[in-house]
Amino acid sequence: MSEVAAKIPKPVLRGLHNASIKRNLMVSGVLCVISVIATKYLYVEPKKQAYADFYKTYDANKAFERMRKAGLLQSVQD
Repeated sequence: MSEVAAKIPKPVLRGLHNASIKRNLMVSGVLCVISVIATKYLYVEPKKQAYADFYKTYDANKAFERMRKAGLLQSVQD
């Protein structure tokens, strides 16, 4: 029995809390960077592209006339 006890090293407990905090901070930093990059390329960029595509063909005067004819604008006379 003393042979088995002699082979198992004692756990290193000194500074364990600081080491785990450092590791957790590094992991959380990496995950934050990954989530920011994923949000940018999976949400923001497609939305910007959709707005750009919409405004390429958008005609404000045509939209104004359509709303005026539908009677949605109270301050514009027919």
